[in-house]
Amino acid sequence: MTANSDTFSVRLPEELRKKVDEYAKLTKRSRAFIVKEAVDAFMRQHAGYLRELDEALESAKSGVGHSSEQIFSWMRTWGTPQEYPLPRPDIGVKSKQ
Repeated sequence: MTANSDTFSVRLPEELRKKVDEYAKLTKRSRAFIVKEAVDAFMRQHAGYLRELDEALESAKSGVGHSSEQIFSWMRTWGTPQEYPLPRPDIGVKSKQ
């Protein structure tokens, strides 16, 4: 993060403020530090989710994808010694002749 920062107010319910203060005391950090770190983590997580969602939508528009039967079959192998790799798309794929 950059050294430049702006200050703004956020209203927190009393119980949440108490939890933030308690955590700040336990970690020997300031309330501002805890809130800044929490907002930063939230933004990274949710921005990543939105990017992945946009990528998935673009991929779906291509018309190439996986059938539900193929995906569920693949998922049933997760966590097993015979876990399958991601299958090749079986929808909208032109077969080689």
